[in-house]
Amino acid sequence: MSFNNGAGNSGSGVGGGLFPAYGMNNRDQENQVKLNEDKYDVFVNDDFVGQKSLKDQGENLSDIDDFLRQQGISDFTASLDGDHYKIKTDGSNAEIAGALNVYFNNR
Repeated sequence: MSFNNGAGNSGSGVGGGLFPAYGMNNRDQENQVKLNEDKYDVFVNDDFVGQKSLKDQGENLSDIDDFLRQQGISDFTASLDGDHYKIKTDGSNAEIAGALNVYFNNR
């Protein structure tokens, strides 16, 4: 017995009409996975110090800058290059790296 549900599906389980077959929609699941968060590698004077994940809508990369300023560190500049967040400083490299180590371990 055969029927047509109006969407081009003959009842055989294989899609038609507006929607391709389910098996064809999921044949390459890696390309269909939506990321839930953005991740950025954080560097201090070109040394990798950790990874910042933006999980919530209210999180920003500038949260790192705010944290450093709350720690009394203000002698730095920060820039974004692709997925690399680069912090540059003239003298407090170890101090910033240490503070960010605490920051990343507490998140």
